[in-house]
Amino acid sequence: MRRRLLIAVPLLCLVALAAWMFRPKHETLGEAFVSERSVTLWSGVAQVRAPVSILHYGDRVDVVSRRNDNVKVRTAAGTVGWIDGRNLMDPALWQRSAKLLAQVRPMLVQARGRTKVSTNLRVEPGRTEPRLYQFSRGVPVEIVGRAVADWVQSSDEKDSSNEVEETKKEDWFLVRGLATRPPGETAARAADTNTTTQPGDQTLPISGWLIARFVELDLPEAVREGAASANLRPLAWFELNRISDPSGDKPQYLVAAARGAEGQACDFTALRVYTWYVKKERYETAFIENDLCGQMPIRIEKGPKGEPEFRFRDMDGNKEERVYRLNQTVVRRVRESPSAPVKHAPPKPAKPASP
Repeated sequence: MRRRLLIAVPLLCLVALAAWMFRPKHETLGEAFVSERSVTLWSGVAQVRAPVSILHYGDRVDVVSRRNDNVKVRTAAGTVGWIDGRNLMDPALWQRSAKLLAQVRPMLVQARGRTKVSTNLRVEPGRTEPRLYQFSRGVPVEIVGRAVADWVQSSDEKDSSNEVEETKKEDWFLVRGLATRPPGETAARAADTNTTTQPGDQTLPISGWLIARFVELDLPEAVREGAASANLRPLAWFELNRISDPSGDKPQYLVAAARGAEGQACDFTALRVYTWYVKKERYETAFIENDLCGQMPIRIEKGPKGEPEFRFRDMDGNKEERVYRLNQTVVRRVRESPSAPVKHAPPKPAKPASP
């Protein structure tokens, strides 16, 4: 009996060792993250293939092998399949995306809008910067910052002549949004401008840079018409307060805007305040200031008596902070530091807002 045990035990150990040595090895080439709203995982790369699973933005996968632009991956659930490598983000870019989102979360919203077309979201302003995601048309976004970048033309856009042209500049918006939407999204939900996740949503918040002219700002009608009549290009707008009116409370607005082409060094160059004139039942331009070089963000606060107050930094000179207060329909600058006199304009009617 002892002799049998002496033979059996080493034999079992050898079998166990051989099984461990020849076990299936899950060797990988690294990890990656899905960078699209949804991506199909395929059984192979041939024309005849079958869908294996659906992956969503932010899903982590292990890269098993590569074949040209196709990548074989293993999901967290152990499913193996093939995916287009252009739909994956490497760990370094994913970390940059997460860091940018953390920086943007506490930033103040300067305006809200929607994408006009399918638009690439990038980690830095500029068309050649790494792409984080692609928003479809009509996606709501919150604008928290602005920057300027060179307008880099693609090869088929470049002029064939040998003339040297000045480099064009274009505006970019730093935005917050949602990378995915819940299954079975309804038209009512599509109209929602909220960019926060809801219970049960298969969504992830995301931040990045969009070309500014690809975003349509959700401007109140009074702001839209007043800015159009003054030939202004709104970049930020805020509700300062509300006043009582027989037809219902009416908001009063601050608008930061610019004139002329994109690519200006200043975030905005003009301010307008639109107040509601109860007797005439219309909005009027209560405050005008031009020739500014303002820097976002604009902060809306309360003065000592609870009156609306807004402040921002001047990008010129010593970058002093400018502070303004609204008392009823009069806006005055708070002289916290010596500066040039403020240009005031008497109230004048803005184009009446459409009912």
